[in-house]
Amino acid sequence: MKSLICTPRLATALLPWIALGLAACGGGGGQALVPTPDANPAALAVSRPGELAGFVQARLRTLNAQGRLATALSGGTSDGLQPTAMSASLAAGPSAPPRSGTLVQEEGVDEADLIQSDGQFLYTVQPQVGGGPRLAVYERAADGQALSRVSLVLPADGATSVITDGMVLRPDGRALAVISQHWTPAPAGDICELCLPAAPLWMRSSVNLQLVDVSAPEAASAGERISIDGSLLDSRRIGNALYVVTAHRPVLGVEQLPASASSAEREAAIANLSAADLLPRLRRNGGASEPLLSDTDCYLQTANASVAAQITTVTVIDLTSATLARSSRCFVGGSEALYLSTGNLYLATTRWAYANGEARWTYPTDTVTDIHKFALGGGTVSYRGTGVVDGHLGWDAQRKPYRLSEFNGDLRVLSFTGSTGWANIQDAPSVAPSPAKLTVLRERPTDQTLQAVATLPNTTRPAPIGKPGEQVHGVRFLGDRAYVVTFRRTDPLYVLDLSNATDPQAVGELEVAGFSDYLFPLPNQLLLGAGRDADANGVVGGLKLALFDVANPALPVQRDALTLGVAGSASTLDSSRHGLNLLQQGAVARVALPVTLTTTPHAHWQHGLQKLEVDTSARTLRSRGLAGPVDNTAQAPLWLERSLQIGDTVYYLNNGELGAYAW
Repeated sequence: MKSLICTPRLATALLPWIALGLAACGGGGGQALVPTPDANPAALAVSRPGELAGFVQARLRTLNAQGRLATALSGGTSDGLQPTAMSASLAAGPSAPPRSGTLVQEEGVDEADLIQSDGQFLYTVQPQVGGGPRLAVYERAADGQALSRVSLVLPADGATSVITDGMVLRPDGRALAVISQHWTPAPAGDICELCLPAAPLWMRSSVNLQLVDVSAPEAASAGERISIDGSLLDSRRIGNALYVVTAHRPVLGVEQLPASASSAEREAAIANLSAADLLPRLRRNGGASEPLLSDTDCYLQTANASVAAQITTVTVIDLTSATLARSSRCFVGGSEALYLSTGNLYLATTRWAYANGEARWTYPTDTVTDIHKFALGGGTVSYRGTGVVDGHLGWDAQRKPYRLSEFNGDLRVLSFTGSTGWANIQDAPSVAPSPAKLTVLRERPTDQTLQAVATLPNTTRPAPIGKPGEQVHGVRFLGDRAYVVTFRRTDPLYVLDLSNATDPQAVGELEVAGFSDYLFPLPNQLLLGAGRDADANGVVGGLKLALFDVANPALPVQRDALTLGVAGSASTLDSSRHGLNLLQQGAVARVALPVTLTTTPHAHWQHGLQKLEVDTSARTLRSRGLAGPVDNTAQAPLWLERSLQIGDTVYYLNNGELGAYAW
């Protein structure tokens, strides 16, 4: 089965293929048959035998009768698929030095990253040109140095392009699961240049999960691997359970008919459609494909007006199983963001198609986002209910999960209600910003809905989130508060009081220069903001780190700030929510961030690992300079760089190699 998936985070890597005609994907995917302004969509319903195929056939028949089949299936729409970040300080044992971990959104919910450690051994994974990912094992010496022990190139199973998402370490430290996206050209016989204009060339897309035995790290070995048709939305780990969400867009037989085919011939192809044609499949260790799930493992949503046969699948994998034992559930429609609390999984889905033009996604003015809730437990997920919020989750795939947060059983969602907005700060002078809206959803089990119990703005509190001309950049929910950063010329930090879930309100505001893309919580009611500096006219400058005191929510204060470099400077946070590394040592928070800095705009580069320290008692922020093999390149692949701290040593993954440096 060929799978075509369009995702923004893969778009750059696959640009040559996209140019050849990747199309017909959508956030619920594709053209709507009849726009329905239904603000309370029906819950998902379990598919009975034969219903899944019939659900899709009905939509295709309507399009065929309207003469719209070819244009709808080839429509240029795309998913907004894909995640920063509470730090996890882990301890390997009573005598082990403290160490940092991957920054995560929720405590207790791990996220895949390019570097992992159990305190004694360190593991890195990096992509390889023309092959599978390279896993490297290092041992931490008594003096803190990283001693290379093993290097493994993991199987690619014939893929011509492999994009490494990262890996998770099992809680007992005895196994790793490496997650990657594989792309393989379709066999020549499967290419139909006379077919519908959806694509003259197809790529097979799959998500690969490779188990690596590190019970004896010096003899690490690749074990079981599975490959699931589709594209990776995201993954999370809780305990020994790995939750992987994939999106599969199968190539249908009706699409492989010549463009000159009659309506009757198209109807015959639609009639032959079966569930097996729609559902993703599984491969073990590069072998033959086998079913991943059946149509009765799926859900249908009659309110979804999409015509695309996009299938979103949640697969729960047991990391203690040598065969990667798993269970899967799916529903028809695409998803834009995955969010996990320790008890529930949420998927955000936009029902309407939205187009990619001029390097940004354009949404219809009546866009709504469905939020599907699934309870975790017993090695599977069980559907609980669906809610709806106005608008969408924005243009930055890395920050979409941060628009959602669960607290005391309620889900808070911050959405954008404008059809266009700022995909990046360069859009600010020429593109109108999008308004933002906060919605609080509460589960009502009697009818499987997530009811909106509050919104902001509302008739009682009509003030918008942000001033006219501003758009939200950073959002961080922490307990019964939310911190929202907007930007146009200055950086307003808004504090939202969510202690009364039915009456959220803005209680504090601070205006400073620049803006924060990410907000990281620190002890003593401090936030570390990471983003860009800007002048009084809103002209963006260098990287900015700001220390905010939010002890008094009505009167937030910027206690300290640092600007690194000038316009053109960059950091790993520009491409990954996991780019920053943080370790709390007593009252001091040590921060490490790979950067490329400029001393004059877009010239005179300096690349290395920036070290910073936050004294959470004195409420101060200072630079500790650059570590690592500092160089003058402007071409450093920051998206592949990471850092990790153990005791007084910081480890820097740079150019595929791991170096150790005294703090």
